[in-house]
Amino acid sequence: MVVIPVISSKGGVGKTTIAANLATTLAARGRQVLAIDLDPQNALRFHVANDPHHGGEEGLLAAAAGQLPWTQAMCPAHGGVVLLPFGTVDDERLIGFEHELSRRPGWLGDTLTRFGLPPDMLVIVDTPPGPTVYLQQALRAADVCVIPVLADAGSFATLPIVERMVDKYCRARAGYRGSAYVINQVDPGRRLNHDVFAMLRVRLQQELLGVLHLDASVSEALASALPVRHYAPLSQAAEDVSVIAERLLARLASPLPSSAQAFAPRQEPTR
Repeated sequence: MVVIPVISSKGGVGKTTIAANLATTLAARGRQVLAIDLDPQNALRFHVANDPHHGGEEGLLAAAAGQLPWTQAMCPAHGGVVLLPFGTVDDERLIGFEHELSRRPGWLGDTLTRFGLPPDMLVIVDTPPGPTVYLQQALRAADVCVIPVLADAGSFATLPIVERMVDKYCRARAGYRGSAYVINQVDPGRRLNHDVFAMLRVRLQQELLGVLHLDASVSEALASALPVRHYAPLSQAAEDVSVIAERLLARLASPLPSSAQAFAPRQEPTR
């Protein structure tokens, strides 16, 4: 299996939206996809589940506590994706679960191994923003990290935060395929947006996976509880996600980076 967490150092960058649309687009290309909501907000189901109300009560949290089998915690989602929602958040249960994750740093990886998933299964993991025990779990199991950012000054300034997390938990591991950035809500008509986008392209270079243009179809699809490729298949957003999915698959099919490449420091752009 290939574990692909979608991560960010800040909220509001479209992380869950990208995780959901990436999952359904990869499934449309014939890949087996398990989408895991590792965010207590439990919002991934609203984007991909056939029945968005499924997972409102039971999900990953209940299965991890032994209250139901893992197979019962999962549910069918659009395009053949299998969804594992986070489930209902109760403060005491949540605190206990987070304590368990802190005590068992390899819990996610161990749990996925016990699932006995097919070797070509793609596991998309939605995570909460910022440094959390959930993000640590996802990074320790990651094969490649998809990192959404906005073309704004805030995202540019917080890049070092998420990069330090990836350096700490991922880059030292053999087999890690690197980071894959997605610049979200790109609006070429806005001067500041355009200028920051240009800076990000220089800053990210080969780690830039693709862009997702500002498109009303994305929010409209969410309001309709549909992936954007189902709601508006001819939209700019649907095309952007398709390109991103193809590039991600190409990266997964390429040879693993050498150890020298894995530990090479990033080159800052010349000012």
